Amino acid sequence: MGFFNKIIPGMSKSSDKRIEGCVQACENLYSLSESMFPDKDPHEHLVIVLCTIWTRSGVFKESEIDKPSQSREIVAYTLLPACLPAESRARVLAYKLIMEEKDLSSRITKKHPEYYKEYSEASKSIWDAKRNGSLEELYSLYNKNKLHQELLFTQKSKNIEKQYSENQNKEYTQGNIVSEMIRMIGQVSKTVTQQRITLCIKKSNIYANQYLQPS
Repeated sequence: MGFFNKIIPGMSKSSDKRIEGCVQACENLYSLSESMFPDKDPHEHLVIVLCTIWTRSGVFKESEIDKPSQSREIVAYTLLPACLPAESRARVLAYKLIMEEKDLSSRITKKHPEYYKEYSEASKSIWDAKRNGSLEELYSLYNKNKLHQELLFTQKSKNIEKQYSENQNKEYTQGNIVSEMIRMIGQVSKTVTQQRITLCIKKSNIYANQYLQPS
């Protein structure tokens, strides 16, 4: 998707701090979302994290994220990390983002095998569940919103994107996870700006601040 140049302007493409910065930003945004909206499901928190990162880095405009095509991409992108235990969700989302970048993907597999190993091991339960048809069961273990479960898994023979594209009526709007999260996404983004929250630690602090500054 090529958004790392936008979220961390001026940083050398060879810098490994981009990897650390992405992982820690996802983790800290996820924690912030949990603290602000403790009654929400993991999938909803991950949607908030991804939308915050993508809107603040310019991948999508805030006015675009609840459009059908963008909503489908956001929901699909965060579905699998939502099927993981708490300690792995934000990190796996970060690794998915990192793997979008050809340079970082190569760097993480060749120079940082520990990251790639963590990503592979954490994701194993997801791929096993997909193969044996138990992904819905795994998802419902952590996510309790029944409407979302029905929307995502009722037609098991169809993928998420097709399910969403076939439901353009009022029920679709009410069940659209992204549309439901719009207000909360705005609140999280506003909190990051108002409190000047530093989302990374140690030497990568400066990059974390740049990461989530509006363009």
